[in-house]
Amino acid sequence: MASSNPPQASELTHLLDQFLRDTDDGRRLPAIGDVVGGVYRILGELGRGSMGVVLEAFDLQLHRKVAIKFINSASFDEDSRQHFVQEARAMALVNHPNVLSIHSFGEHGSIPYFVMEYVDGQSVDSWLHRSDGQAVLDEVLAILNDVCQGVSAIHAAGTVHCDLKPSNVLLDQQLRVRVADLGLAAPYVDGNVTKVIAGTPEYMAPELAFESDLPASKSSDIYALGCMAYEMLTGSLPFDGRSALAIMVRHATEEPELPSKRRPGLPVAFDDVLMKALSKRPQDRFASADLFRRALKEARASSVEPVRILVAEDDPDFRDLLALKLSMEFPDADIVCVENGGALVAAFDDKVPSVVMIDLQMPVLDGVAVTALLRSRTEAQNVPIIVMTASGGPQEWKLLSSLGADRFLVKPVNLDDVVATLRSAVRERASSPPAPPR
Repeated sequence: MASSNPPQASELTHLLDQFLRDTDDGRRLPAIGDVVGGVYRILGELGRGSMGVVLEAFDLQLHRKVAIKFINSASFDEDSRQHFVQEARAMALVNHPNVLSIHSFGEHGSIPYFVMEYVDGQSVDSWLHRSDGQAVLDEVLAILNDVCQGVSAIHAAGTVHCDLKPSNVLLDQQLRVRVADLGLAAPYVDGNVTKVIAGTPEYMAPELAFESDLPASKSSDIYALGCMAYEMLTGSLPFDGRSALAIMVRHATEEPELPSKRRPGLPVAFDDVLMKALSKRPQDRFASADLFRRALKEARASSVEPVRILVAEDDPDFRDLLALKLSMEFPDADIVCVENGGALVAAFDDKVPSVVMIDLQMPVLDGVAVTALLRSRTEAQNVPIIVMTASGGPQEWKLLSSLGADRFLVKPVNLDDVVATLRSAVRERASSPPAPPR
């Protein structure tokens, strides 16, 4: 019988131990309309894999939907029984809103099952596929924040997940996270678990495949989180290949491309965070999922303050005044001021800035030409462009806006307004999806 609260681990342990002693041979999965355990009416199938089948059901007592996982009869052997019990126990030990909760354990005939929370939504994998690599940065970071909190709870319960990946994380209609599928999860003692080679190569830490003396650990889960974050933030995996072995070899021998290079427009503040999570040596990674979560938040906070500002202004007095004001407001930023559009484009090509400020009327290249030229570059797709003018009007702004300019300021301008406009443009661009990968 299900209850409104997950059972205590000790209660499930008794049921699980009893199951392991039973050997009945009736192995027919319930059909639609069948009632399992006298409580759960089967509504349909939610999914299946090599080890289990998940059915949707309705709790006749509590009047709510649930998900029921049955062991796959095709793999019904002693080893499968042990893994199934291990997964149920791992779920029962965790009580956290970002981890899929378990309600009860039982048998239908001789087929074991456990009843789980039903999530009306989709997997992160499906969500990423629907976004076509254009997921909004802050939505990605909110999901990763919840995933890290769920993994922290799993680790705090003395368990390593061992198969973290987007398809094993569920999202409800409000994009709230449930870490699921603990089928490979294992308890750890003194920080380690038994050697694990099973998993998904695209997210597998190199020591799991190639280091015989390094078993799965919290650190190998951190590596998988790093792979997930890389994929969600850039739109592509850190490594792929034609075979599982080829992918695992790349994980062990190659450095991933910097995320900001893989996805132009992604703030460079995320580079160090993801590269640390993807370190080859476990001891070089974040010591916990919570530290990784905090580092992602800090990277986001730093990304909304410009670190390099390019200014093109042919009036030397106003240029010097603007440079002084910007250096006072952004003391940690690199302020580069030039006198014409050609010099600004050269400075842009030397190093991509956080924001560009240009005068409309300039020698060599004017503001219109610079805006058009920069927006033709992939690297500039997520760089705000602010145009200042002493003579332009609505027609010029209409043209500049169509070319991709973010803001239009008419001189004379209040320098505080310039700073506020710059900050607003940077934050707006930082919250939009990064440019598509090349």
